[in-house]
Amino acid sequence: MWHNARAVSALETYDWVDTTNLSRLVANFARAQMLVSIFDGDPQKWIEFLDQNGTADERARELPVARDFQRRLARDPKYIDRLRMLVRELSQLVTM
Repeated sequence: MWHNARAVSALETYDWVDTTNLSRLVANFARAQMLVSIFDGDPQKWIEFLDQNGTADERARELPVARDFQRRLARDPKYIDRLRMLVRELSQLVTM
């Protein structure tokens, strides 16, 4: 995926996590982490980033995921808050 993708706010950069060969669980956690950390929990920002900067393969793999996050958020406005909490808690568990 994108290497050294700039955060939407342009405050920090992250190496992009290539989800191609990861287990589904690891790939989905990486995606959730990217959504809440890089795109501030806004799936539309991720979609726009993919449209403007993604390769055809990245768009094919990641746009459905970003759109699914967008649908879930539309059905449940508290979804992103819970996702942020879970990502933070899991990150703290594995860094201890």
